Parts: sequence; structure tokens; C-alpha cells
Amino acid sequence: MASGDAPAGERTEQPTGKRREEARRQGQVAKSADLTAALLLLGALGVQSMSGASIVSESVAVLRRGFVGMPSGDLTPDLALTLFRDAAVTLVRLVWPLVALPAAVAVAAQLVQTRFVLAPGALRPQWSRVSPLQGLARLLGARGVVDLAKAVLKLVLVGAVAVATLRADWSALMRAGLGGVETAFGTVGAVVFRLWLGIGVSYLALAALDYGWQWWQHEKSLRMTREELRQETKETEGSPQLRSRIRALHRQRATRQLTEQVKKADVVVRNPTHVAVALRYESGTMGAPRVVAKGAEALARRIIAIAVAHGVPVVENRPLARTLFRLVKEGREIPQDLYRAVAEVLAYVYALRRGGR
Repeated sequence: MASGDAPAGERTEQPTGKRREEARRQGQVAKSADLTAALLLLGALGVQSMSGASIVSESVAVLRRGFVGMPSGDLTPDLALTLFRDAAVTLVRLVWPLVALPAAVAVAAQLVQTRFVLAPGALRPQWSRVSPLQGLARLLGARGVVDLAKAVLKLVLVGAVAVATLRADWSALMRAGLGGVETAFGTVGAVVFRLWLGIGVSYLALAALDYGWQWWQHEKSLRMTREELRQETKETEGSPQLRSRIRALHRQRATRQLTEQVKKADVVVRNPTHVAVALRYESGTMGAPRVVAKGAEALARRIIAIAVAHGVPVVENRPLARTLFRLVKEGREIPQDLYRAVAEVLAYVYALRRGGR
């Protein structure tokens, strides 16, 4: 069905700037949770690649110190508290880069997707989201089918990457425990890194597709019906009667300004009714004659009519009228190469005035 034949209630019109801004203030923007999660995975991997070796070596050292310094006597409450405090401090020191920096990446990704919008309206409770009927409708609708397909695809993707990585490194993992603790940590760390990278890159590709889907859904949700568009236009620009009145006032004002300019002119050069240029020259205040008004077709005929009504001479000079109309803007003085032609016209007009006295 063509857009012109669409039912009145169908959302076929593109959203206006006002509609987009209102949606943005309510927190309705295109965003993908999968994209944030993918960047979070890759951000954590980046931290691990930069500080993973030091974390592993320090973890091994902590384990060794713990086993060597394990008390041989009874475990008193004070000793247990000391061991727990030392372990907690060590754990925080080792883990905080893996938590803080990826979290910063996730927050930045979310802010970029929402274009740094802070929408208090999005924080208000929406009871339709907890309605069983609304939830069932979402599950059975197109969005629910797509979410289910995405969930299945993510499981298949993660499983395939995990199987491929573990299959390639299985023999190395089986030999990891034969070379000591550090060798085992290094082998397991390398396998985890490759597994992490594969899942992160694959997830990022899937998240890019999801963001495209979310953007399309968002644009679709912002579309307006014709009635909504008419109502918004009416609220923004006023009723048709008011707009017509404003246009009429603008025309009246433009006509008054044009009349004042043509009344002050010394001559109107025409061609014969298609182009009209009004010229004015004041000796001592102007360096050269100036174009005070010009127009083509209907505007040219209006300039000529105003000139005739107010006794301003109208001279037909087709080449000069076309040249002035094309080269000289309103309010500007004529160029030097037109001095002679315009001077002849003005001399003719001045002669007419002197003969009429």
C-alpha cells in the first residue's frame, strides 16, 4: 500500500525533531546491551593482557607464602582475622584492575550509545513492564522471537568458540600440571586468553548486528501517524488561519518596504515587464547610482506599477535591465563598467523632468 493510501492510524510519517527530542529526554534511544557486554569482555581482556602476567606471578607468590607461613599450632580468632585481612587486601590489590577498568569501559559504552543523555523519566516505574499480559504479549511478539533467536545464537556462538579453542589446546592443558605451578598457570592463562578473545570478538560482531536491529526498531517506534504530525504542526506553528494571517502580514510588510524603496528611486529600468530594476542616485552622498529594488516576472510588474503610481519614470532598456538584474544586488552601487549606460538613462530622465517644469 502506498504511503498516500495508508490508513489514518498507521505510523507512516518520519519523526520530527521535536518527537526525537521528547523520546531522548525519556531515555528512548537506540542502544544494545550486547554491545556494552562485548566491550566489557574485550576491556577486561585488555587489562588482563597488560597486567595478567604480574597478577599470575603475584598470585603464585601469595600461595607460596601462605603455605610456607601456615601456622602449625591452633588457629586462634586473632590469627584467623589476620589471615583473612591479609588475604582480602591481596585479593583487592590483584583484582581491582580487572573490575574497575572494564566497568569504566562499560559505562563509557553506555553513555556513547545514549549520547550522554540522563533521563529521569526512564527511572520512573512502568507498571506495564510487570504486567503478566504485557509480558506475555512481548514474549509472543516479534521482539520476543528476535530475543529468543539472539539468546540461542549467543549460546551456539560461545559453545562453538569454546569447543574449537579447547580442542586445539587440549593436549597442552593435559600436560600443564607436569611442569609445576607456574607452568600450569601460564598454560591455562594462554588458553583462557585465546578463549576470551574468540568469544569477545564473536560477541562484538553479534552485538553490532543487534545494535543495527535496535536502531531500526527505535526508528520504527518513533514514526508518527498523519494525525499526530498535523497536531504537532498545529501546536508548533499555530492553526492554518493563524499561519495564513502571518503570511499576509509578511506580504503587507514586504509590499510597504518595496513601495518605499521604489518611491525614492530616480528611474526604473525594465525589460519590458520580465525584469525591472529601480535606481537611485544622490550626488555628494553616493559614489555611484545604487540599485534600491529589483525583481523578475510578477515582482517586476509590481515594481513598474508602483513606479507609475508614484510618478517615477520607467525606461525600457532590455540589455541594461538584464545586466543590472544579473550583476548588482539590492543596496549595492553599480559597477564602473555600467556608469556610461546608466548615466545616459539618468540624463534622459533629468531632461524629461526639466522639460516638464
